[in-house]
Amino acid sequence: MKAYYNENKFYNHLEEWVGAVLLAVMVVLLFVQVIMRYVLKTSAAWISEYSLYMFMYFVFLACSGAFLRNDHIQIVAVIEKLPGKMKDLANLFLYIVDLIFVTAVGYYVLLRVLDQMAMKTVSITQFPMWLMSASLLLGMGASAVRCLMNIYFIIRYEFLNSREGK
Repeated sequence: MKAYYNENKFYNHLEEWVGAVLLAVMVVLLFVQVIMRYVLKTSAAWISEYSLYMFMYFVFLACSGAFLRNDHIQIVAVIEKLPGKMKDLANLFLYIVDLIFVTAVGYYVLLRVLDQMAMKTVSITQFPMWLMSASLLLGMGASAVRCLMNIYFIIRYEFLNSREGK
């Protein structure tokens, strides 16, 4: 399926920019940790922990970007053999299923985040655990928005425009 997003819009590259910043900060922090361990013979536990948290945000935001560009893992053997409008209808159905999935996961992650906030759970470095779980919530929320965008684009460009042209 083709991607319908506009390359020139800033919000269509938001995940990429945030991901690039997170990746750069992770690389710098991990480089500092390597220097500390092998040159200074000491270590800082917080560096690996915070790098892990940044990596989680990076991964779940990249998931959202994959939804926008239609780069997520998919098996297209059956869909590619369908005729024109059936292929568009199948893609629309798949995005609706994706939307239901990310919304359901997001709901249960929200319950977990609220539970962690109420219990005030923290990691060994006193970092609030709900911030770590919120990475999945952010990723599922952004993925839901990108699924909604694709559903809108499929309906607008594949179904509504084809009716106007006839």
